[in-house]
Amino acid sequence: HPGSQIPHGGAGHIAHTLGWRGRLRGGRASGQEGTVFERQGIEATMGAEEAEKKVQETAAAAALAKDNGTKQPDKSAEEKKEKKDKKDKKDKKDKKKKDKKKKDKKDKKDKKEDKDKKDKDDKKDDKAKDTKDKAFGGKTPGKDEAETFWNDLFLPVGENEPDASAVAEATERRRQQVAAEAEADKKQAETMAAEAKRREEELGPADETAAEVQMAQEAAVELDPLRPRQVALTGKDVEVLRADGERWLRRFERLAPNASIVVQRGVAPGSWEANITGTQPGAARRAELCLRSLFASLSGETVQVRVLPEGEDDERIEVLEIPEGGDGSVLLQRIMESCEVTAAFFHEKEPVRPRPPTTQAQIDLGRLLGLATGQTVEIRFEQEWYHARVIGFTDNGLVRVEWFGGEGAEAQVSPIDVRPSSNSPEILHPMHGRLVLIGDMRQRTAAKFQAMAAVDRRVPGHFSDLFPPKPRGQLFGFDLDVVELPPGDGGACARMASKIIAASEAVVEVLSKKAFIAGEPEERRRARAFLTTLVPNAGPFGDAHGIPEELADFCSKVRVPKLVVATVAGANRTNLSNIEDETRCLTFWLPQGTQSSSDGGVLVAGGATCAIGDRVEAQWAGEWIAATLLGQGSDPELVRVTWDVDGTEQDIAPDAVRPAGSKTRVVASGPKKTGAWAQGTRVLAVIGNEKARRSCIFKVMALTENCSPGIWTGSLEDAEKEARDGKPEEEVFIGVEAAKHEGTPAEMEWLRTSMAGQQAMTGAARASGAAIQIVGSAFFFAGFPAQRQRGREYVQWACKSRMLQGIARFQAGGAGGKPLSVVDADMRDDVTVMVVVQAQMEFLRPERLAAIEQETEVMLVFDDGGGSILERGSKRLLICGDQDLMRQKAMRRVKFFIAGAGPAAIAPGASPSEREPALRGPGGAGPGAAPVKRQFEQDAGQDASAAQDAKRMRPAGPAVAKSDARVLLKSIPWPDTINQWGQLQNKIWAGHPKLQRGWIRCWSRSQDSEYYLRLSDKQTTFNIQDVLA
Repeated sequence: HPGSQIPHGGAGHIAHTLGWRGRLRGGRASGQEGTVFERQGIEATMGAEEAEKKVQETAAAAALAKDNGTKQPDKSAEEKKEKKDKKDKKDKKDKKKKDKKKKDKKDKKDKKEDKDKKDKDDKKDDKAKDTKDKAFGGKTPGKDEAETFWNDLFLPVGENEPDASAVAEATERRRQQVAAEAEADKKQAETMAAEAKRREEELGPADETAAEVQMAQEAAVELDPLRPRQVALTGKDVEVLRADGERWLRRFERLAPNASIVVQRGVAPGSWEANITGTQPGAARRAELCLRSLFASLSGETVQVRVLPEGEDDERIEVLEIPEGGDGSVLLQRIMESCEVTAAFFHEKEPVRPRPPTTQAQIDLGRLLGLATGQTVEIRFEQEWYHARVIGFTDNGLVRVEWFGGEGAEAQVSPIDVRPSSNSPEILHPMHGRLVLIGDMRQRTAAKFQAMAAVDRRVPGHFSDLFPPKPRGQLFGFDLDVVELPPGDGGACARMASKIIAASEAVVEVLSKKAFIAGEPEERRRARAFLTTLVPNAGPFGDAHGIPEELADFCSKVRVPKLVVATVAGANRTNLSNIEDETRCLTFWLPQGTQSSSDGGVLVAGGATCAIGDRVEAQWAGEWIAATLLGQGSDPELVRVTWDVDGTEQDIAPDAVRPAGSKTRVVASGPKKTGAWAQGTRVLAVIGNEKARRSCIFKVMALTENCSPGIWTGSLEDAEKEARDGKPEEEVFIGVEAAKHEGTPAEMEWLRTSMAGQQAMTGAARASGAAIQIVGSAFFFAGFPAQRQRGREYVQWACKSRMLQGIARFQAGGAGGKPLSVVDADMRDDVTVMVVVQAQMEFLRPERLAAIEQETEVMLVFDDGGGSILERGSKRLLICGDQDLMRQKAMRRVKFFIAGAGPAAIAPGASPSEREPALRGPGGAGPGAAPVKRQFEQDAGQDASAAQDAKRMRPAGPAVAKSDARVLLKSIPWPDTINQWGQLQNKIWAGHPKLQRGWIRCWSRSQDSEYYLRLSDKQTTFNIQDVLA
């Protein structure tokens, strides 16, 4: 500011800070005139004219002094004067030249400085104008504004105004600095406020009332039926949802049908979150409980909630209280594997506790120690640190604490053994308490029964005697019963429990001397008959006295010649037991003389068969008396007749009954009584649902046919009648067909004996929905007509497509030299066509396609295009099955595996639907498909199998050239042992295709070719297709 006393340092600081390049004059400092302030510091100089004048005066004085001190006494005055005049003239002349030269130089310099100054001023004015426009809101400031601006900076306004652009830059930097400081202060204040709030929350509510209010608020948020839910996930949780074909995610979607889940990345690096919304009240809460249950069980933890779920709150939730003595007895993961539920233990969160009461003196003492009443701390005891809470301080400086988990135990410790808690107290996960099961009624009940049985093995009688499940008391619909087992059970019901469940279709669990049965009324009635009558009274080889009335409609009978009964049953009944497991039926041998379902009448004396209602003669007291045949008696070994004399009924032995005169007719049915049949038969009762019974009878017939060829295939009509319980086709629900194989004997042998053939049969049966069995040289089919037709076709397709390649491998030539060709595949409603290129076949390995078939219940075969035009190197994959949704699911799984090969995975001629991304929403593929609602499918990458394929396509190093094993073997000593062959695998067969685990390559000298040896059983083969990985 003009007239102010500014010290050198002050003015220099201002000039340096603002970055001025111009000179500021007018300041008075230390009494010096003309002081110049520059950005680089302070520089004091004198005016140029004064300095030059001073130099000249100094030079003249020095010359005069020199002249006065150098007089010559021997020279005359004239000579001196003359000499002096000459010198003066010369000096004047030199001075004149010097002055002129100096003046010219000065003029030239001044002109140049004037020109430079003018150019500089012009540029400065232009920049100043632009900068001031920006600095003052886009317009040039007026005089008053400029004066105010410069006066605020203690500077005069005038021609010595500093560089405006530099001022603007400095001003902007200062503004940004101030803003940054303000933002930092704001963040610091927020951090301090958050820390204060955290510490306040850590100390707890002020009193009991505030604690109750806080818990009530938490409970209200948990129970809100309309609130969307958000569940924090880890990367491991996301991998669980994605693993194994997303089976856990798909289970979650099935158990929470009215909720939608979107899994996406969280804000923190590596974090994920699941956002759940519901379309109905309570759906989002159930979905949240289901998801948290899933992760808790798989990780061995429990779910902490403010309000424990109740079974009555939701129709899809079941709760069971597990006693502390049964801790760890319930294996949750095993329950979830066997039942379509989620299961987890739920525990109530610790109650919110108010901070301990305190005084000002206690607060002040705590501040001195850096602690506060109610603070969570860690206490050192010996060498370990334990969580506790500060509840006060003693007068002698000790800290009073309350241990966590110690049921209120207190202690006084030295401050040096106390430190603020760096993490939350560890949450205990006891595997007892409230077990929550989420799923439909049948699956929840089965899971509950499993848990009850596990607890009773640890705590005998807990559920069977003390806390048995209570029936709901419903006359119709799903309910449960408690049944007392008969004294002679001897553990038979417990051993046969899984088979009783399969055959009766009820949920059954045997605990001690009681059995718990759940299901529909008919299911419970069948299970009760098994448990109380049939199973306990059956002999060690499955002999029964008869079939209870409750099971009569659920039973079929098949005859077995006595000569092959032992072979059909197997040692210790192993054959029949295996058949029961495969078909989900139970079988029992009925007493000799029992008629099968296919018999049109009753066997009587002499081997004759009389129809029910025929007039017969029955023996009584040694005489033959007229009677009427009513049928089988109450005992299977007896028949019932009505005496014509008095009309009374009586059960008598079949040998005591004979045809009466010419009116008695003999009913011919079944195979002729020759060969194996001539020795008599035993009747095997088969109990289960109708389709399962047909399949079981087929397998029994196959065993019988193996022992006595032609016994059933000699008359396929009789065999069909036997399998239909003696009824015509139009009177049964599940029909039966038998037909001779139309292919070659090699195909039949392949289907019967090879593993690939058996897998093909199983796949054809699964995809068609029919029961299929080879009996001798014939095929037997059971199911609806359309299912039986598909079954016949699928078996033929499997033979032609797979016989010579192994499962799902296509080779031109196929079985019998003719590849499979399905000309109407594009027009069938049970086939989905997918075109892939030959290069991607490596990704469709046999074990993968077998897994897809089993998971989706389809059959996968390759054909030659069926007459359609395919691009070179492309093949057609037929996805066969009667369910469109399952075929679409199988196609998505196939695309998953070939996706790792890049864009060429789908052939150029494929349809647009085949070019869609493999992962889609639950709606499946096609124009009407639902949008993808699992965001992580795109974010987290493709599934693990495709990732492994991608790794397989990227070799770790340079490609290894395929070696010539024959040449290498000639250059080394011949291996003598299996170990030597194993050690030379990578050397002799470098670069060759990888074999399955447990197989090695060897070389046959006699065949001059390689063969393959399985180390486990020394089995060998020359076919590489059987052993490729």
